[in-house]
Amino acid sequence: METTLSDLELFKIPQKPDNYDILFGLPIPPIDRLRTFSADQFEDMICEWVDGYLKKEYTSVYRSGSAGDKGRDIVAFVNDDSPNHVWDNYQCKHYDHPLYPSDVWLELGKLCYYTFIKEYTIPRKYYLISSCGLGTSLSELIEYPTRLNAGLISAWEDKCKRKITNVSEVSLSNGLLEYIQKFDFSIINHCPPQKLIEQYSSTPFYKYRFGGGLNKPRPQSEAPGSSIQPEEVRYVSQLFEAYSDHLGEKVSGIEELKNYNSLHRHFNRQREDYYKAESLRRFARDELPYDEPFEKLQDEIYRGVIDTAEDIHADGFVCVKETIKEARKLEITSNVLISYIDGSDRSGICHQLANKESLNWVRK
Repeated sequence: METTLSDLELFKIPQKPDNYDILFGLPIPPIDRLRTFSADQFEDMICEWVDGYLKKEYTSVYRSGSAGDKGRDIVAFVNDDSPNHVWDNYQCKHYDHPLYPSDVWLELGKLCYYTFIKEYTIPRKYYLISSCGLGTSLSELIEYPTRLNAGLISAWEDKCKRKITNVSEVSLSNGLLEYIQKFDFSIINHCPPQKLIEQYSSTPFYKYRFGGGLNKPRPQSEAPGSSIQPEEVRYVSQLFEAYSDHLGEKVSGIEELKNYNSLHRHFNRQREDYYKAESLRRFARDELPYDEPFEKLQDEIYRGVIDTAEDIHADGFVCVKETIKEARKLEITSNVLISYIDGSDRSGICHQLANKESLNWVRK
């Protein structure tokens, strides 16, 4: 029987994987990666989301998640410097299924019990954050919050009475029962996982949890001004020492250096490179939550050039040139900043290291 094109389409061959897929496996969609987190990692992520994406809404955010948190995983204060604290609670649930009402009765029981006995004030908002979202039945209850009052009372004996505290049972006394009947459950909110990931992706923490590298363009670096800034003093002094060593006479300022055209041009290029490296440092600081990638880059360049810097050279100026030449040749392959680095950054990092006395151009 003749095989037609439509027959072949029924048996499509999977797309051939590229080398990256063979080495590291197919990329995991963020929504699936979210579900691979541990409960602790999920709580950390929610704290990062609240502190990063929602930080303008709060004066302080902290994670209290522990066995004795009394139903408060992430606490976010709207005005913690006020006697009447206004705060929001983010309750994290990292389960393998969308949340059912049975998953939250205990948490709502803790909310009612501990605010009833005045362990803490009623939060302005109470967010249920789940890695798999909410099931239909719980979504409907939250949409009509007065149904939560009756639901919690009905579930109290089975879900709450013996589990609110580890010390004693919590029965529905008349006072607590009346409190729950009148409790305003309209404070209950939730954030779907897709929206959570979208908002979290705008924080610098996202790359550490979900990968994907840096995808923002690097800003243009600032040009150095005519005067030396305080943060430049040490590496500039080192350059003057190197020029003095080369010339055999002391050079202590830019005006003196202008008498030597090639050295003056070299000096201006070094300042431009230093400012370029500083712009990379600020970019890394703004885009990543930790200084580690840039510090690792500095350390990698230091280890790559230190032997050259400590070799015997004709003078300090030769030491500068040979060290920077070595820095520009280094192969840097594993740093997250690699796609943003050029030769001027490498040169500028050498001067950052000179600023810290990690590199010295003239032997003392």
